[in-house]
Amino acid sequence: MTTRPYLKMIQQSVKSSGIIFEEITPNFVYRAIDGAKSFVMVDAEIGLNSSASTIIAMSKSLTYDVLHKGHVPAVEHTYLAHPDARFNHSNPYELAECSFYKFNEHVVVKQDNGAQGNHVYKVDGVKDLNEKLDALFSLQLNGAIGPYYEAEIEYRIVTFNHQARVFLGKKRVRSWKHNLINGAVAIEVSDQAKRAALAELASETSKAMGLDFCSVDILETNQGLMVIEVNHKVMLDEYCKQNPSEVPALSDLYREVILQRFDKL
Repeated sequence: MTTRPYLKMIQQSVKSSGIIFEEITPNFVYRAIDGAKSFVMVDAEIGLNSSASTIIAMSKSLTYDVLHKGHVPAVEHTYLAHPDARFNHSNPYELAECSFYKFNEHVVVKQDNGAQGNHVYKVDGVKDLNEKLDALFSLQLNGAIGPYYEAEIEYRIVTFNHQARVFLGKKRVRSWKHNLINGAVAIEVSDQAKRAALAELASETSKAMGLDFCSVDILETNQGLMVIEVNHKVMLDEYCKQNPSEVPALSDLYREVILQRFDKL
């Protein structure tokens, strides 16, 4: 059994169903076993989503491309390939500068496949823009650039089979970022009209992306609700720490997800 509380919650969610977990790599890789059936689980990734949808969700720019094509409102992200990328035929610095002026000189530059707010920078000048790109490229990372929207709260909606199951508000406190791990505070989403709108947008997003189990990050902007990111791996460990009363419901959700994963074997 893992010593990580979030993974322990996931594993214990199906204990009553007789499903056991065999440790492969401590606290990271496990084999879930139900009689003659089994599957390998990596971290909190249960493997219910297709590999293609997972790859797309890992990229901020590809996620935008798919949602935009599907007429789902989303924050634009333009891909900035590393200058030495094999198939790169554009100058990422020129492309970034064009986007900088297109978005009224207030942009966010980030790692295209980043997570937890790492390598994410708010930029208000061309010199700073080039410096942030230099920093990303020095780490052999590809980037993405998009407009900056002033928003006090970001919403995270967890969907399962395209139905919204968890509603989380993330209120920024010490930073302009909304990551709970970086100090944002989890708040309840109680307004029923807001919940309905968020649920509809999250459902449209998961369908467009082809994701059976995911979380959708949504900003409330001056242009309405817009998807900023989609996460193929549902990680709510910080949310559980701040809201222990929600753990039983989340455990029930994971039980449904894991049982569906076995049904597909």
